[in-house]
Amino acid sequence: MILERGGTVTALARPSPRARLLRELGVRVVSGDLTTGRGIAEALQGADRVIHLAATLRARTPAAYWSVNRDGVARLVRAMATQRRPARLVLCSSLAAGPAISLYGASKRAGEQVAREHAAQVPTVILRPGIVYGPGEEALLPALLPMIRLGVVLKAGYGPRRYGMIYVDDLCTALLSATDHGPVLPAADTPVGGGPGLYPISDGNAYDWADICRALARAAGCREPLVVPVPMPAVRAVAVLAELAARGAMPALNRDKVREMRRPDWTCTPDDAVRELGFAPATPLIRGFEAALAALRPAR
Repeated sequence: MILERGGTVTALARPSPRARLLRELGVRVVSGDLTTGRGIAEALQGADRVIHLAATLRARTPAAYWSVNRDGVARLVRAMATQRRPARLVLCSSLAAGPAISLYGASKRAGEQVAREHAAQVPTVILRPGIVYGPGEEALLPALLPMIRLGVVLKAGYGPRRYGMIYVDDLCTALLSATDHGPVLPAADTPVGGGPGLYPISDGNAYDWADICRALARAAGCREPLVVPVPMPAVRAVAVLAELAARGAMPALNRDKVREMRRPDWTCTPDDAVRELGFAPATPLIRGFEAALAALRPAR
C-alpha cells in the first residue's frame, strides 16, 4: 500500500524467502534481528513512521515469548528514543493482551508497557487486533479447512464463545491510518488497559464458532458443517500430546492456546479507531475467506 502511494519502505528482517520477496517488491531490506538489536539503527535511518509487526505466536518457554514480544519492543523504542526527532511508532499488539490470560497475551501486554514507559520520547499508537485472517495466515485456515471438507468441525468446550475477526488488508489499512491519525499514548505512566492511543481492531462483528465455520464452508463451496463440542479437559490432553509429539516449533494447538480457548469472549468494538483513525473495515468474513482460499490455489 505504501509503495503504491509512492512512498519508500524499509523492513528489518532476518534472512528468509520472505525477505527476498520483499526485495522483489521494491522494499529496502535491512538484515537484522530484534532479539539481538542487530540492524535496528540502520533500519531507522530516514524513517518518519515505524510499524512494529514482529511477534512470537507460539513458544515452548515463557522466556522465548518475552524475548521477542517484550524485549524486542524495548530494543526498538530505546533505539528510537535516541533519534533527534523520533519517528511515530505504531505497535501491533493483540486482543490477547487484554485480559492477558496466556503467556502469549502476557508477553504482548508487557511489550505494550515498555512502549508506554517510553511514550514521552517516542510518540506511539497501539493497535490490538482480534483474529487476523487472510492470505498468508498459517493457523486458522490450515486447522479448519480439512474439517470443513469432512463436514464435521470440533469446537473447544460446550459454552458459547465469541470472536472478533479482522481481514489482513483491513488491518493494514488500520495500521497505516494510525501512522498519521489519532492521539498517541500519553507521556505519563498510565494503565495498560485503555486510554488514548490504544485501539482494539476488528470488523465490528461478534462471531461464534459456528458463524466462522459456516462462512468458511460457503467460501469453500462446502455444505454447512456439523459443529461438535469437545470437553476442555480433552482439548488440553490433546494439546499436551501435540506438544510431546512435535519436534522443534510449538504446535498450533498447545497448552497456552488452550488457556485462551477457555475464555468465552474475544470480541471488541473498533468504534474508537473508526472515529479517531478514520478506520473503515471493508471486508465481510466470507469475502475474506474467499481471498484466503484463492491464495492457496496454485497459479495456472
